[in-house]
Amino acid sequence: MTYGPMLADAVGLLSSGAPGRGLEEFRAAYPRARTRLVAQREEFDGSLHHALLIKDGDGATISLSWCPDRALPWPLRGVHRAGEHLLLRVNGVETPVARAIACLDFIWDESALADRLIADSLVREELEETREPLSDAALQEAMDAFRRARGLLTVEATRAWMDHHRISHQELEELVAVEAAVAALRARVAEGRVEGWFAEHGAQLDVARVARAVFVTEPAVPGAADFLPTVERAFADGSALPGEVFATLRRGDLERETAERIFGAAPGTVAGPFPVAGGHLLVKVLAVEPAVLDATVRGLVERRIFSEWIEERRNAAKIEWFWGIAERTAG
Repeated sequence: MTYGPMLADAVGLLSSGAPGRGLEEFRAAYPRARTRLVAQREEFDGSLHHALLIKDGDGATISLSWCPDRALPWPLRGVHRAGEHLLLRVNGVETPVARAIACLDFIWDESALADRLIADSLVREELEETREPLSDAALQEAMDAFRRARGLLTVEATRAWMDHHRISHQELEELVAVEAAVAALRARVAEGRVEGWFAEHGAQLDVARVARAVFVTEPAVPGAADFLPTVERAFADGSALPGEVFATLRRGDLERETAERIFGAAPGTVAGPFPVAGGHLLVKVLAVEPAVLDATVRGLVERRIFSEWIEERRNAAKIEWFWGIAERTAG
């Protein structure tokens, strides 16, 4: 790659005062380079500073920044105000970020939170390099879908939701735009791979429609006809835990042994008990259906492919936590 003209154009982009507007034109001029525009709002004076990261085909990265005359001096960049360390204030009671993280520490062994934070960082990294602008029509379509999914079918309901979550209309549009960008990225990652994934792993999405209950102590297995009356009596006397009785299970979401027994059972028979958190699970199998690549399953396959893509990027990523004990937070 010839760096001279590219770097000259990059300096021109950064010094233009609005580098975000010219970024797509710069990318079109140098398609072999992966570029990422990084913006940092300085807490000290509120100024906005941009840097451009350019990665060529050999994997090397150029970091380029530009500072106008009389801007915030370099030694003061990154200086934090005391208020930046606050996460929340309720009735004057302040919660610093460190305390919030300490409160969450007890669920560290439940890794879903940490995994979601890492996945969000990896997705944002990709979107900063490849995100395509969202048209007004596409934004409106995404906004309508966002509202429908949350039951916000009237203007009043939407405003009440915004007030409850303390977000402005602009912030709502940004939230919806990010959600739409992630959906578009997921579709791009899965493009051309859905049929192949389904041919190899489609059995993971087989469906079992069941009635189920978790008993506090290991129960005697009732006959199929007595299953629901047994569950009713057990719930009434406290020997069964409250929960959803009728459910749809996917083979791939279950432990292998549990899946084999449930999906191998004839419809109308009882399977179990299976040891689970809080007790023992009994399942009456109502129907078993092999997965078919319809619109619903296609969406599930796209999500599985996207999860595998994130996992691949995570395995190659440098992950640094800035709280807790180093041995526990090392990625």
